Amino acid sequence: MLKFRIKLWKILVLLLLLPVLIMALLALWYFTTDWQQIPDHAPATQQVYQAEFSAAADMAFAALQQSRAQQKMPALTAAVAWQGKLLWAGAAGYADISANRVASSQSQFRIGSTSKAVTATAIARAVAAGILELDVPIGQYKANLPNPAWQDLTLRQLLSHTAGLPGYDQNDDWRGLVQSLLKQRHFSDVDAALQIFDEATLQYQPGHGFLYSSFDVNLASSVLQSASHMLFLDYLTLSLSNPLKLQSLGAAHQPNKEQVTFYQSTKDGVKPHWPVDLSQKLAGGGLAASSVDLVTIGSSWFDPAYIPPQLQQEFWTPQRLADGSINPQNYALGFRRTENINLYCDKQNPLKKNIRYMHHGGVSDGAQSWLVIYPDYQLVLAMNTNIVKADFCDFAQQAAGILRPFLRQIDPSLF
Repeated sequence: MLKFRIKLWKILVLLLLLPVLIMALLALWYFTTDWQQIPDHAPATQQVYQAEFSAAADMAFAALQQSRAQQKMPALTAAVAWQGKLLWAGAAGYADISANRVASSQSQFRIGSTSKAVTATAIARAVAAGILELDVPIGQYKANLPNPAWQDLTLRQLLSHTAGLPGYDQNDDWRGLVQSLLKQRHFSDVDAALQIFDEATLQYQPGHGFLYSSFDVNLASSVLQSASHMLFLDYLTLSLSNPLKLQSLGAAHQPNKEQVTFYQSTKDGVKPHWPVDLSQKLAGGGLAASSVDLVTIGSSWFDPAYIPPQLQQEFWTPQRLADGSINPQNYALGFRRTENINLYCDKQNPLKKNIRYMHHGGVSDGAQSWLVIYPDYQLVLAMNTNIVKADFCDFAQQAAGILRPFLRQIDPSLF
């Protein structure tokens, strides 16, 4: 009997260890095979939409190609708009290296946390339409909130990360924590994805602290879904894609013929990133778009018929905590606000005067995104790649070289 129990115990241990062993072998296979080299020279295309900016466009195009090659990116795309009009779009490199598929201005990328700025735009539209109010407790919009501690939170707190929700590192909803790390489970909509953190503990009294978290915006999208009586993705189509004539905005997990291949990189080269499902965080980090569509979304903030000026001002004002201080990241509602003597990450090239900009970057699985808006010039840039640089500035700084020719033409006094 004792021998039988020992044998049974060994079998149980083996059954428990078998999945771990399989995962370890798969990981070993993944990280030791099929690495590719990024071509030094790659095809590139550009579209110039305003003839008076042709010279600036050519300089931006050269900077784009140089950045892709120097930073060893499979693909790099960018677009620039001014006063609501698209000026230029460029693409360099490969959407898929093995298939020899060339990147274009229509290429769709995961945009990571730039999704937060997109979601904020949709919520601004809902506020303008009277569907939502920023300072009303969200329990009034969503009666079936899964966590009673959320009842009195507001959209203003959620969009400015002052609501007290945890980030990934602080999430004590252990089942949700594992799911958020693995990124393999599919969620049918933003309500279902609340399971990831619905048992998590608030980190501080709402309004009294700041903690950047995708969970804030995920919950905000669920509130929007309830108030609008539309699925979150359907509301994005209604409020953004249709009126702005966007071609690429959608969930990153949904099939799209223009979506690029996303790459993992090491010193040995690159290979396609392992499959992930980002439906757990659509609003906070699970959307996809082209650079052209992102720059169009950014430009929409300057159309008073689309977003009223007073609402633009409210969404672009850094939020204060209960003690009256501005939060430590100068975070507004869905955007960060910066005023500096240089363009983002470009400290070695100071301007002659300060420049103000709203922005949101994004890092996803095999992709990085950058959206920056210069309110004083109504100038917008978006940039995307299908790889992740360890230092975000190695990616985001490339926008300075692309934007500078346009900015120099618009305001020579900066240089």
